[in-house]
Amino acid sequence: MCSIPGFPSPGSEVPVLITGINLNSRCGLVELWVNMDEGREHIYEQMREEIQIPKRKFNDSEGKPGDLCLVCIRSSWHRARIVSIQSEIYDVFLIDQGRPHTTTSEALAYGQGDSFLLPPEIESCILANLLSNENNWPERATKFLKSLPGKKFKGLVQDVLMPDRIILLDIPIVSKHICKGGVLKKIPADEFKGLVLKCLHLPKGEDSEDCLITQEQSMNVSCQLEKHDQYFYPELLTDTLESVYVTEVINPQNIFCKLLIFSKAVKILSEQIHQHYEESSGLGLAQPLTCGDVCAARGLNGRWHRSLLKQNMTGDDAVEVLHVDEGITELVPAGDIKPLHGKFLRMPVVTYRCSLEGVKDQGPGWTTDQTDYLKSLLLHRTVIAKFDHHNISQDVYSVTIYEGNAECINTCFIQKAGLFRPSIVDVNDESEPISSSVLSSLEDKRCTDVLNNVNADGLQEETLPDSKSVAVNGWTEDVPSSGAVDIHIKDGPEHPDLLIQSNGHLSSGFHSEVQNDCGNGEITVGSSFTVNVSCIESLQKFWCQKTANMYSLRLHMQDLQEHYASVHPQPLTDSIFVARNPINDMWHRARIIESHQSPVVDVRFIDNGQTQKVHLRDVHPIDPTFLRLNAQAFKCCLFNPNNPTSPTAVTWSDPALTEFQKFVDSGASSDFGLKCIVKAVTSDEEGLPLNVVDIETPSDSACKRCAQAEAQSYSYSTYNIEVDGQEKVWVTSSDGVNHFYCQLDRNTSMFKKVMDSVKQLVGQTRRTDHPLGLQNICLARYTDDQWYRGQVVEITPKLLVHFVDYGQTLVVRESDIFPFPTEVSFARSAPVQAVPLGLLGVPEEVPQEVNQWFADCAINHSLTISVVAKGAKGKLIVELLDGSVSVNAEVRKMISQMTQQKMPRPIQEADQQLYKNAKHATEDRLMQELMNGSGLKEAEQNDVQCDSGLCAGGELNMSSVTISSVSAAEIKHDQTAREGRNQDLDVILEEKESVLAETFIQAGSSDSEASQLHSCPEEGVKICTYKRPNISPNKTEEVYASCIVGPDYFWCMYTNTEDLDMVSSLALEAGQAQQDITFPKTLGQGSPCLALFSSDNQWYRAQVIRKTDDTFHVLFIDYGNECDVNIKNVRPLPQSLLEKDPQAFLCSLNGFDESKGSWDDNVYDDFYTLLVDKPLKVTAIHIGDHSEIAVPQYAVQIQCENMIVNDEMLKYWKPIATEHVTTQNSRTENLTQDSQTVSSETNLDVSMGNANTCMRKNPNISKNNKEQVYASCIVEPHYFWCQYANTEELNEVSRIAQKAGQAPQDVMFPKTLHPNSPCLALFASDKQWYRAQVIHRVDDAFHVVFIDYGNECDVDSKDVKPLPQVLLDMAPQAFLCSLNGFVKLEGSWDEESYDDFYNLLVDKPLELTVLNMEDHSEIAVPQYTVEIECEGVDVNAAMHKYWKPVAKESVLIGNPQTETLRQDGQAPNITHLSVSKGHMNTDTYKEPNISKHKTEMVYASCIAEPHFFWCQYANTEELNKVSRLAKEAGRAPQDEMFLKTVGPGSPCLALFSSDEQWYRAQVIHRVDDAFHVVFIDYGNECDVDIKDVRPVPQSLLDWAPQAFLCSLNGFVKSEGSWCDEAYDDFYNLLIDKQLELTVFDMEDHSEIAVSQYAVVLECEGVIVNTKMAKHWKGLDTSHASVEVWDEPFDLPSLVDQEDEEF
Repeated sequence: MCSIPGFPSPGSEVPVLITGINLNSRCGLVELWVNMDEGREHIYEQMREEIQIPKRKFNDSEGKPGDLCLVCIRSSWHRARIVSIQSEIYDVFLIDQGRPHTTTSEALAYGQGDSFLLPPEIESCILANLLSNENNWPERATKFLKSLPGKKFKGLVQDVLMPDRIILLDIPIVSKHICKGGVLKKIPADEFKGLVLKCLHLPKGEDSEDCLITQEQSMNVSCQLEKHDQYFYPELLTDTLESVYVTEVINPQNIFCKLLIFSKAVKILSEQIHQHYEESSGLGLAQPLTCGDVCAARGLNGRWHRSLLKQNMTGDDAVEVLHVDEGITELVPAGDIKPLHGKFLRMPVVTYRCSLEGVKDQGPGWTTDQTDYLKSLLLHRTVIAKFDHHNISQDVYSVTIYEGNAECINTCFIQKAGLFRPSIVDVNDESEPISSSVLSSLEDKRCTDVLNNVNADGLQEETLPDSKSVAVNGWTEDVPSSGAVDIHIKDGPEHPDLLIQSNGHLSSGFHSEVQNDCGNGEITVGSSFTVNVSCIESLQKFWCQKTANMYSLRLHMQDLQEHYASVHPQPLTDSIFVARNPINDMWHRARIIESHQSPVVDVRFIDNGQTQKVHLRDVHPIDPTFLRLNAQAFKCCLFNPNNPTSPTAVTWSDPALTEFQKFVDSGASSDFGLKCIVKAVTSDEEGLPLNVVDIETPSDSACKRCAQAEAQSYSYSTYNIEVDGQEKVWVTSSDGVNHFYCQLDRNTSMFKKVMDSVKQLVGQTRRTDHPLGLQNICLARYTDDQWYRGQVVEITPKLLVHFVDYGQTLVVRESDIFPFPTEVSFARSAPVQAVPLGLLGVPEEVPQEVNQWFADCAINHSLTISVVAKGAKGKLIVELLDGSVSVNAEVRKMISQMTQQKMPRPIQEADQQLYKNAKHATEDRLMQELMNGSGLKEAEQNDVQCDSGLCAGGELNMSSVTISSVSAAEIKHDQTAREGRNQDLDVILEEKESVLAETFIQAGSSDSEASQLHSCPEEGVKICTYKRPNISPNKTEEVYASCIVGPDYFWCMYTNTEDLDMVSSLALEAGQAQQDITFPKTLGQGSPCLALFSSDNQWYRAQVIRKTDDTFHVLFIDYGNECDVNIKNVRPLPQSLLEKDPQAFLCSLNGFDESKGSWDDNVYDDFYTLLVDKPLKVTAIHIGDHSEIAVPQYAVQIQCENMIVNDEMLKYWKPIATEHVTTQNSRTENLTQDSQTVSSETNLDVSMGNANTCMRKNPNISKNNKEQVYASCIVEPHYFWCQYANTEELNEVSRIAQKAGQAPQDVMFPKTLHPNSPCLALFASDKQWYRAQVIHRVDDAFHVVFIDYGNECDVDSKDVKPLPQVLLDMAPQAFLCSLNGFVKLEGSWDEESYDDFYNLLVDKPLELTVLNMEDHSEIAVPQYTVEIECEGVDVNAAMHKYWKPVAKESVLIGNPQTETLRQDGQAPNITHLSVSKGHMNTDTYKEPNISKHKTEMVYASCIAEPHFFWCQYANTEELNKVSRLAKEAGRAPQDEMFLKTVGPGSPCLALFSSDEQWYRAQVIHRVDDAFHVVFIDYGNECDVDIKDVRPVPQSLLDWAPQAFLCSLNGFVKSEGSWCDEAYDDFYNLLIDKQLELTVFDMEDHSEIAVSQYAVVLECEGVIVNTKMAKHWKGLDTSHASVEVWDEPFDLPSLVDQEDEEF
């Protein structure tokens, strides 16, 4: 199953540990699972540790069958391979455990590249050269063989069978022992291999030909392996419950039960067999002849089955066969029996022969009445079977069968009057009653099994080796069998009928109050009732409601509407909900069937079967009151008279579906209504009830009508194309990369036969005047004058025919078409040859140029497809290959290189991704200063006048308007992320050019006055304008959103399209005019024109935005989208089109001023979803002009489906004042909420020379003045930054900074920067430029403080730029503060102060008064001593309770480094490093996040002795991140300069030689060319070569150590010592155990520069300190302290004691 290399070579001797065994009584083989122990345990152990850090987790539905991956089981990652995928459910094979497992994508991840190099830890073997002489294993042999697991042996590898990865293993000592008893016999090795290959159904090579064997062996072996034993029946565990479907009832001792869990797999296999034998001859395989041979047989129902000969074939007579998957025996003609292809043997048989436990034949046999009664109880029903025991000799299971209500069917049958006397029941019968709770648990397990849908293909290809060894009941060992199964409906696949079970009893996974009508016994085979067809998805899936229940349903709906008229949102915790139908705005009972990772979900309404997309705000928990009424819709499948036994196996054609819809509509409107007749009750693809019905009227039936329509259509086939399969194809036609057609290379001969048949029909058939209808099949003449099969798809205005074997649709003449002849012919019966395809991984909307290129390159070419997925209506999603070249990749490359264009249509959903994170830049104020380094230049003041005259091909007389004093050096169209506009849209006019001027008439003026005048940048350029849209303030318009970028930029189009249609018609006519080569020269910015949209080759009204070379970038003013148009594809606009108002208008949501806030990134998707394709009511509140394009923009209020969109969007709006607090906190890299520390780098010198020493102004703040502020960066009460609440100046600074950041890089500038230098710095998190001040330089980076916010980070030297003078002249918008009244030298803050101070200030308006100012000691900025009032609270007074004056802390003065233990790293770093001279590296790690008296869950990571051991947090999430970052950083090249700065205490990255991995370390001392280091995340020490150390990046310095040094509290070194036994006992007490650790004290270790914590440990309920007291030898002076440990250790009292002393 697995393709990982690493098998032992044949002939080698290997030690093996047997881990599992299976006695295959049918094949007579002994199957083993072994661990080949070659001393590699440590390698696998290391591999298991390494894979615990996956490369990355799966995103949604990633991965495909065959992919290697990691799967998380009980918090550990294991190697696996994907077997099959069903929606969100993944079936995987655990490589190192040799068993299957079912999971979801959330538990899957990709492994590192080397994670799969090792072979599987467990291998599948067959005990070589041994076969059983008997059909059954004797008890003594079974006992011996089953005692082998867990034992080690020496084995000889005889052979390796690929691709099954099965090893033929000879274990001499086992073989010798088992053969002594005569149970097994040895046969020659080559013969044994051949027999095993037969059993596995693999093609045999020359080396495995049958050798001569004895007659006895032929009798005992060949009969077993070559006949019925080739079907594999997995052995069932006894005393277990299974859901089964009863397929056949012969008598109480002969009942055939199919395991329900495999229903879908068997169904898929059945479909594959039928298609295979319908389309192929089956030649080339040995013809089955004798009793017991496997075969394929066509049953009396016309379908092919896996079968078994029950008698020898002697001629052409009928032969009796057993259909093994149904348990049905039939007499079939010899001509309907064919050899069974080997691939159909791989799926095990899961239909078992059973006998009712406790039911015995009491005489001459079973009567017809008895068997008929039993059939009424069991046949074609889903029940619960308890497998009591297995009669191996007769190969029958004794079962006790229960209904869902726990009623025992065995007992019912026995006690039936007139059939059996109760006395015949064995009083010792083991079939005791089973509680309904157990059955409901099993029902819930069935739901889970249905969710896990077993895929037949996957079973055939992937699970065979395992399926041969594990009992079927054991296959679901990873699936909970209790009632508490967590079915994630929200993210799972659709299970529309999980609400009901076929026996009418509800799965415990759902509300038991809600049942389907089939639960009361009314829906039974043969019953009939009047119905309303409420939902039609297909003829295999539609829903009906009983009209008799309509009154109850109507009352129920009325109550539902009243109850939920005023409901408040609540959490969704159940499976059944109520949801508001967006169509009729009514509440319905519903179930979520699919989530789109967005606020919109798909639901199915359980009372009518319909599905809708519903916003989550319209989904609420259901009141139990509304669960009393049964679900009113039941799922149906239309009975198919052509295939009565398998109605769901054949797909009806589209004409049949259309006919059914007509029939239903007609019947519903008649006086008689529709009558539903139940023909059968079966299961759907989920194993859930499906009613096979016919719908009738008094004079007709749906089955009959649909069958007639079906006769007028072609048949379609999947041609057994499988996912992951490859096919040679011939591309025949293309509508685009997402929809094209091909013919299979292997169908060439079939297509030739079709064409020959068509030619024959054309030559023989006389033409008739019989009229052709829509969807009628026909013969049509193609452009090559040849006749082909076709189907009419349109009659008027033109006759349109779809050529079904090519996929092309063309207009044909009436003389070139005639109806398909009715006589039987190959052309009539052969399936359609064209297979629809779509490329994988390309967007839905593709530029027309790409589609055209694809069509030119692909049509009439032979290519290869690799099938990735199957879509609707037989469409295959593929990777297309031209030799080794991926066509998909070429298409994606072309799309990415082309300019994204906007279609002049409402934007499709797929396009939303192009602009969902759109952000709009503001108007340019820097002008040319940033481009040439000079100051702002004043443009000349000009009187600008536009002459009236001919414009765009027509005459438009405009009054002359003079605009004075318009000055600008440049007009720049800022970068925007609107759809199709990804590049920077800059229009720069030279200083001497005339400037674009615009005049807008205020709202309310007449249209004739509305004009915009533009000066002409070149002589001869004449610019006219469109009218303004006919929109008035406070007037409501009904519209659709035609182009949606975001709440501040979207276009609306009138719902009444009468004017738009007229405009479009005029534009198409005008576009046909000849090109005027002089016209493009007259076009300037804002000019109107006609533009050709390349995607549909249609002409539309447009307005020029800018010109680039031979291209105009235009705006389509009737739709709102933009694109680039070639200069040759523009035309003059006639006067008639200039006089028409634009049919779309630009909008923004009213109430959201961009200068006062910004939108959250999540707004774009939700805003798009809220508006797209929905009728809207828009009211214009006020009208302005857009700052970038010359069109008016309307601030509007929108109503959509009775909801005010403006109100709905408020949750995404971030006001500027609070935004900077939250945003900047997220930006802070070394000043964050969780790690609020100040950099320890304080020794900064202001250098002379060429240093950039321009100093900026101080903040505009005065002593004793009150300021309204927000806290923008909060570290602690002595260090926090505040920002003015009035952000007007901050906005201006930010705008100018973004412009300044676009200036070219000055490579010399970074060399001029020194501590305190001002600069512009790019913040990596949001890619925005901000004013900053250099604190110090770190290699090729600068550590800076953003002076308008207060946070700090490292910035690469290439991401700093000079500050223009205009920004130097503007004061900082934030200032550094310290709370007044708390002098650092006179006290310290309590640990709790940091969090409480942060929560007191964050996101709140503050009133601040400055009392004093001084320069900060570490960074060159002033620090203000302040008093703060917040929401009426005096913050200074409120913080007094956290201040600890120095007098009370005198015991700590002597050691300021141990002043207090910090909470969550919220105090300045404590530096343990000696201050060295020169350029010594003085960076330090943070302190561990350990708090005094706080309990931590840890493991001991390095144990030396009770006074020196390291502990590591049990939660390793941060450790994993640190390890990953360290590995990445370790790849950096060696820095020779760095090594010169390393001294004792220096942090570094060090390579650990044992595993060649990089870890964080701290230097202890240097030894020659090596450093002795301690690994601070683990605690162990080693010598590391000087070439194996690297600098620690800032990102790793910001993470606290993940391990910390400890000593047992209560044992003072100077007062005693440990006895010799202490070390081993202490090690064994702690190793590999989870510990509860409490810190009591902290001090610096005397030898290494780290803190050491005195701790109390609890391990498995034992206080370690108490346990270790017996090993402590106290000095005479401290014997009292020893006696303390003799008493029980009381942790709380010790805490109190320490606090008192403290």
